[in-house]
Amino acid sequence: MHESGQRQLAVTAPVGEEQTRPTRRRTAVLRLSAVAAIAAVTIGLFWAYLLQSRAQAANSDAAAMVLQGWDMAHGNLLLRGWFLSDVSFYTFEVPLDGLISVVYGLQSDVIHVAAAAEYALLVLFAALVAAGATGDRLHGGREAWVRGLIAAGIMVAPGTNPGAHVLLLAPDHTGIGVPVLITLLVVDRLRPSRLLPVLGTALLVCLLLIWAQLDDPVAEFSCALPLALACATPLAAAAGRRLANPIRARRGRPATAPLPWRREAELHGYDLALLVAAVAAFGLTQLANRAIYRIGGFYLHAIPAKSQISHWSTVPSQVRTLGQNLMYLFGANFWTKPQPLTDYAYLHLIGVAVALIGLLIAIWAWPRADRVTRTLVVAVFAVFAAGAVSPLMQPISGAHEIAIMLPLSAALAGRVIGPWLAGRRAGADHQADALAADGRPASREARRGPLGWRAPSARMAVACVLVAAGIGYLSDVGYNAAQPSRPSVNQALADWLVAHDLTSGLGGYWDADVTALGSGGKVTVAPLVDVGKYGYPWESKVAWFDPKVSSANFVIAHVQQLGAGYLTVGVATAHFGQPAKEYHLGKTVVLVYDRNLLTSVIQPTPAYLYGPPAK
Repeated sequence: MHESGQRQLAVTAPVGEEQTRPTRRRTAVLRLSAVAAIAAVTIGLFWAYLLQSRAQAANSDAAAMVLQGWDMAHGNLLLRGWFLSDVSFYTFEVPLDGLISVVYGLQSDVIHVAAAAEYALLVLFAALVAAGATGDRLHGGREAWVRGLIAAGIMVAPGTNPGAHVLLLAPDHTGIGVPVLITLLVVDRLRPSRLLPVLGTALLVCLLLIWAQLDDPVAEFSCALPLALACATPLAAAAGRRLANPIRARRGRPATAPLPWRREAELHGYDLALLVAAVAAFGLTQLANRAIYRIGGFYLHAIPAKSQISHWSTVPSQVRTLGQNLMYLFGANFWTKPQPLTDYAYLHLIGVAVALIGLLIAIWAWPRADRVTRTLVVAVFAVFAAGAVSPLMQPISGAHEIAIMLPLSAALAGRVIGPWLAGRRAGADHQADALAADGRPASREARRGPLGWRAPSARMAVACVLVAAGIGYLSDVGYNAAQPSRPSVNQALADWLVAHDLTSGLGGYWDADVTALGSGGKVTVAPLVDVGKYGYPWESKVAWFDPKVSSANFVIAHVQQLGAGYLTVGVATAHFGQPAKEYHLGKTVVLVYDRNLLTSVIQPTPAYLYGPPAK
């Protein structure tokens, strides 16, 4: 029986098939060649993404993760003394930043290397999830390759601003796609039937879900919840069939003989185990977050209530903004770009269309869909719904919140469009010999499936369009990679501070961590809020604000107001007084004092972000 719950006939290999299969040596060579080719392409894409990322100026959000990773790699595994944001990135992005900084050195370019590596891995794992578990021996692996290429093609060319800022600079809710896709890949490739393998696989999935959810809560409604619902579907269908039989019998209608309980357990035991694993993983993640803080680890801010659900009257405008941000993610924001970027943006509309068609087909084929396809459908709708009701869904900045929709949509499109494009109907590897509910062979129309119609000319036309689009996407990758690189924000300021032996100071949030990273960790800048009076407990360390262990003798300020997260000269001098020295570096001013300024700063209280608690 297929995992969707439909019955199947057992199919045995034709006599003599063993003699016609490739030899083991040839199969091993082909597989090794495929792995080498995929690795080479992934490395090539990583290099192109690195060059494109360097064209974006790094900021404090990304710099904070690198500083935390560096601290973690040097023994502070629990990030003791750190105030994090409302998302920890503790189990994937931060450790990756730490490993890269140990090898590469503590510098701003670590941001670009990590972002490029994460996006290259996203493309790779989205393609692997799209390829599915089928070996497609009858077609020499053609279907798997077509599936994977569709997914990779949608993602291969990240759009320029603001798309590259979201996908290739600060992996804020983008990198979580890697743990999510790895979890789905395990669910797809491991399909045990015996009790111990089922329990072992469910335990592995539970651990992967904890890993993902500890890193980013986005994994809760992009993987854990969708997987639970996808696994609950066949369980509910089986229960419904058993409940329907007595009702049909009372009404005098023919009832199908129910399967024995042992057979039901064999068919749906894996779904039940995965459902329990997904639910358990959510609860264990909450316990793990609390336990880390109790034993002296990092402080993680709760998501503010005002940032969770909007008033219903704002939902229509947020849906429009959500659609705009989706176009940013797919690189199809043709309305904001000069030539030739406008042409590339129009070209990316093909990727949007393929993803949308894939979603519609998956919804249509839901009763016949496999476990991972159902999970992807639920995940896309869950992320979309969360974005539609979230006050965080603002133009451009809100694209971070839904970044995972890009790899999820790409993988889904590959799974449902690839079989037809490769010349096989959707789900053929599982449904070629499906039985009707009464045990008789299914009709030809029932076995054809939603994409079972024979249209070789249509497939050829679609394939030509996709190949042409793929060539255009690769041209887009090359164009973006050829753009000049830009230094990180405040890199010149960081070099100047190091040259003048100014190693500990104060500033606004957007001047703090990025300057510290640009100096190679030689300079510490503690962020301030509340017109410079209060230490900002967000992506910072407790020790930076403690006058007993630290000393700050300069303030980074600006001639004009640049917005929240910056200090002006007027605000700084109003609170700290006139400086002993004043250095003008363009519109940035470094105010140097001959005393420890931390004695004039209120040390932060973890639960109070923007000011001290009222007395």
